[in-house]
Formats: sequence, C-alpha cells, structure tokens
Amino acid sequence: MSSSTEPDLREIKNAIDANSKAIADLSVSIAGLREETRVEFAKLEGLINNIETKLDGKIQVVQAEMRTIDVKLEERTRIGFWGILARGIPLLVLLGVAIAFLLS
Repeated sequence: MSSSTEPDLREIKNAIDANSKAIADLSVSIAGLREETRVEFAKLEGLINNIETKLDGKIQVVQAEMRTIDVKLEERTRIGFWGILARGIPLLVLLGVAIAFLLS
C-alpha cells in the first residue's frame, strides 16, 4: 500500500469506531427513554384510574340527588283533594266576580 492510503484508512477506522461508539450511546439512550416512557405511562394509568374512581363516586352522588329531586317534584305535582279545593275556591270566586261584573 502506498503511504497516502494509510492515513485515509486510519481516518476511516477512527470514523467507524466513533460511529460505533455513537450508536452504542444512542442504544443506551433509547433503552432509557423506553423505560422512562413505561414508567410515565404507568403513572398516567394510575392517575386515570384515580379519576375514574372519583368520577364514579361523583356520578353516584349526582344520581342520588336527582332521585331526591324527582321524588320532591313528584310530591309537588300531586294536587290531591285539598290542593284542588285550595286552588279551586279562589278561582271560582274570581270567576263569579268576573261574571257578576259582566252581567251588571
């Protein structure tokens, strides 16, 4: 071999060694990122489970409150005999006054 190719070959070998080291470093970094990603996803899953549990509790509370409101509204909409009497008498009086006014 000529003397001019030996430095070129040495440079190529050095470049290959540097690239091999860079690839090894990159592999280690990727492995670290994978592990970090797994850990973060596990944390995220835990947070989501916490939120779901809290929401389930809140939904049950809201459903109970809605049932209570439904019962109260149902009681209010029932007029019954005394309700008809209490609302009907003033209405009949007003209707009687209006008819008396119109006929006079």
